[in-house]
Amino acid sequence: MTTILAFDTATEKVSAALAIDGAVVDEVRLDEANRHTERLISLIDNILGRAGLAAADVDAVAFGAGPGAFTGLRVACGVAQGLGWALGKPLIAASNLEATAWHARELGFRGRLIAAHDARMHECYCAVFEVSDEGVAELSGAELVKPSMIAETARKSAAAGAAGSGFFVYADEIELPEGLVRLQAFETTARDIAAAAVAMFAAGKTVAAQAAAPLYVRNRVALTIKERQAGEKL
Repeated sequence: MTTILAFDTATEKVSAALAIDGAVVDEVRLDEANRHTERLISLIDNILGRAGLAAADVDAVAFGAGPGAFTGLRVACGVAQGLGWALGKPLIAASNLEATAWHARELGFRGRLIAAHDARMHECYCAVFEVSDEGVAELSGAELVKPSMIAETARKSAAAGAAGSGFFVYADEIELPEGLVRLQAFETTARDIAAAAVAMFAAGKTVAAQAAAPLYVRNRVALTIKERQAGEKL
């Protein structure tokens, strides 16, 4: 039995999930925002306890590596590294954009998908994937773009579908090409990280704890005093 523990803190919410023998079997979420540091460990204990497992029983630890909120990514990576070192288990650094593509696949989408997450500061994290019965393949890596640029990326990549918070937060600015389907709104959570992690584990895409790192796309991680006063957020 192969067991993967997955968790995600790339957004304001925190969640944990379990995948056993290639299937995601359970997930717990915390609806309160920005409680990553306080609640992630208890969520991990909760989901392991529900399955009657100890931390030592897992075969790998997966975390949402980003792109996403800087502090949240550091929390997830740090906790994953701690578990990896303590348990002697490999880690899986899963892309949150790829996790969105796995969620789209679960909803029944097949074809070329452009995923875009709201990155705050009037920008989006964006990547393109091929979603098929066999799985999800990344066609272009994560990049930071203005909402107005996403439609052109969709056209150039011949995307058939669009998913992610960016298409709803900036709906008035993104003119999707004719025929491109915008999937229903959904949150990308640990359940989707676990789905991506299953495929990565099978492909041998694991790393040792000391080699794990968040996926930073935005290098700017602090605001000026004027930007904070204006209400901007990273």
